[in-house]
Amino acid sequence: MKPAPTLGLLFALFLAPPSLAQGGATNDELDLLGFRNTAAERKIETEFLAVPDPSLAEAHLRLLTQAPHIAGSPEDKATADYVARKFRDAGLETEIVEYRVWMNYPQEISVDITEPAAARMHGPSPEHVSADPFQNDPRITPAFNGMSPSADVEAEVVYANYGAPEDFERLAKEKVEVRGKIVLVRYGKSFRGVKAFVAQEHGAVGVLLYSDPSDDGFKHGDSYPLGPWRPESSVQRGSVGYMFFYPGDPTTPGVASSPSLPDNKRVPPAKAEQLPAIPVTPLSYQDARPILEAMNGPAAPQEWQGAGPFTYHDGPGPVRA
Repeated sequence: MKPAPTLGLLFALFLAPPSLAQGGATNDELDLLGFRNTAAERKIETEFLAVPDPSLAEAHLRLLTQAPHIAGSPEDKATADYVARKFRDAGLETEIVEYRVWMNYPQEISVDITEPAAARMHGPSPEHVSADPFQNDPRITPAFNGMSPSADVEAEVVYANYGAPEDFERLAKEKVEVRGKIVLVRYGKSFRGVKAFVAQEHGAVGVLLYSDPSDDGFKHGDSYPLGPWRPESSVQRGSVGYMFFYPGDPTTPGVASSPSLPDNKRVPPAKAEQLPAIPVTPLSYQDARPILEAMNGPAAPQEWQGAGPFTYHDGPGPVRA
């Protein structure tokens, strides 16, 4: 297990409940609920909102993202030290607290179409966009979902839209079998860990998560580097831990995962309720497209159709992955 540095943050929270417009009065003329002196509060808020500097925020962001900094790495610790230093410079009491947490790192991630022979895909593909010099940095890990278990599965693929409970209910109503299948779902609508949990509940043996351009890609405008939308080779990473059961380190439910906590007070990962029991891997649209294009079965309803230039089908098969 590798220690993951965390940063203690001090927040100043300003809450201004919305006022009810009356008699055509402007917002500035109305009293703010919860404040004795509306004019004084508005003055403070005006001064506060004038402080953030977009150019300074950009400069900080460029420094914080100049090197890949996966959790628990030396580069990650460097970002924590930088933020702590800036907080201290601002006069905030700041402390970096160390925890000893269970984490997984990818050694090998591989997704292949094994049938039909005419459909070919070996992923995850490198996330190459334009001539960005940082995308070949050897410290960049393969696209993976944190907390996914190690596994090697092969099965037919079923498309399950966003992987929400109602999506699986629709598949069941249409007699589309999910049990024993690999489920392909798109990002959006719910937390990725919920998608994995619902798929596991319905008997799927694996989950592939991908980003459809209809949600955050070219359907909405130019993709990076021409615009802000997700390019086709981009993969959304992130944990699929079942954090809705309990937050934090999966091996220490209900208690802080401090370095001094002995191993006999920790839950073995295999018994941790927060960890999925089936493998979950993220894909780019570029890698998911060959799967979607080769799938048969009933045509998915209109609200399940993405931005691909083909009809999305439920499956299962003939694609195996």
